[in-house]
Amino acid sequence: MLKINEIFYSIQGETSYVGNPTVFVRLTACNLRCTYCDTKYSYYEGEMQALENILQEVAKHKAPYVCVTGGEPLLQKRSSHIDEHFM
Repeated sequence: MLKINEIFYSIQGETSYVGNPTVFVRLTACNLRCTYCDTKYSYYEGEMQALENILQEVAKHKAPYVCVTGGEPLLQKRSSHIDEHFM
């Protein structure tokens, strides 16, 4: 189980993957409090979801890329289980 803030399809706007269709899996929780943060709602808001449900939602979008983001995704110990399915 992971606490998920949102899962959505968009165009990547950062990194070397700019412009590519991407499914974003935004996990809940962050302890960094960066001054430039544009997703403060991801600090606490979210719902627990089973990995199987997360993967099913991602698959619905049929995007070539998946970005696991946050908050700070590594605060959830099981977050690495998502990455294992997309490598």
